Amino acid sequence: MKNINLYQIFKTYSYSDFKKLFENAKTKDEQDFYMKLANLVLQKEQLRVISE
Repeated sequence: MKNINLYQIFKTYSYSDFKKLFENAKTKDEQDFYMKLANLVLQKEQLRVISE
């Protein structure tokens, strides 16, 4: 298995990227997965704004 850094990949995606992936998901499970990742992006941004 290659040495894949999922966190680095995750950081390259924006909220709108995850929203598009959600809209194109084929299953409810896939939709849930992308929505959770989108929520993580939003939480990270909220923390950044709050700390300023």
